[in-house]
Amino acid sequence: MKEELLSEVVKVEMELTRNLETENIRAQEMLDSLRQDSERAISEEEKRLQEALDQSLTASVIQAEKRASEILEKADATASRLERISDDVLKEIIRRQITRILP
Repeated sequence: MKEELLSEVVKVEMELTRNLETENIRAQEMLDSLRQDSERAISEEEKRLQEALDQSLTASVIQAEKRASEILEKADATASRLERISDDVLKEIIRRQITRILP
């Protein structure tokens, strides 16, 4: 009877050990799966963010080029207008400014 009880205890311990090993394997597999899912999600998010950044940069460059073009057009128009001022008008402007500068 003692031997039967001892034998039964050993069987239960062995079964518990196998169950524990099985659960450890399952837990490791779940962790591996979760790690892969997380890495995949991170990779997809990085890709999405990079695409958004690229689009934003492209839009910013286009906007900056448009603004620069507008500034150049205004500068050209101002330069053309100033080039058309006659020498007599310029001389008169200079005379007025000199009288303001000199006592």
